[in-house]
Amino acid sequence: MPENVVPERFNEVVQIAAPVAMAWSNFASSEHMGAWMGDPSMHVHVETTWQVGSRFVVRGIHHVPFENAGLLLAFEPMKRLAYSHLSSLSGLPAQPSNHTTLDFVMEAEGDGTLLSLSASGFPTASIYHHLRFYWAGTLEVFKRYVESRT
Repeated sequence: MPENVVPERFNEVVQIAAPVAMAWSNFASSEHMGAWMGDPSMHVHVETTWQVGSRFVVRGIHHVPFENAGLLLAFEPMKRLAYSHLSSLSGLPAQPSNHTTLDFVMEAEGDGTLLSLSASGFPTASIYHHLRFYWAGTLEVFKRYVESRT
């Protein structure tokens, strides 16, 4: 795909060798999210009330401090988590057209868990490419994080 083409969405899927309840408790938890969303030097911290419509903020340091802010769009325990996302590093104004939606769905697959991500709404090609790269690797990090805790 050419660098300047911005698709409407991308999807990523990871299979986790752990039951949904265990995967979910490590996924939808401010404490655990900070551990798998970035390496320890990034000091990632997630802030939300877990109430749909509330702010969903991911802060950390990646060469410089950053804040990815949006709203919690869906929260269905052990099934679905969706939130909007705008990185402070993008330099874009905080308006809905500049937010990306990250929609995660968990489902049982045998004794394990299938975690699917559908990301949509990319205001620039560079944001699309960054998020695609980040989440492909980060879902694998999450998989290893959960499986190491079983």
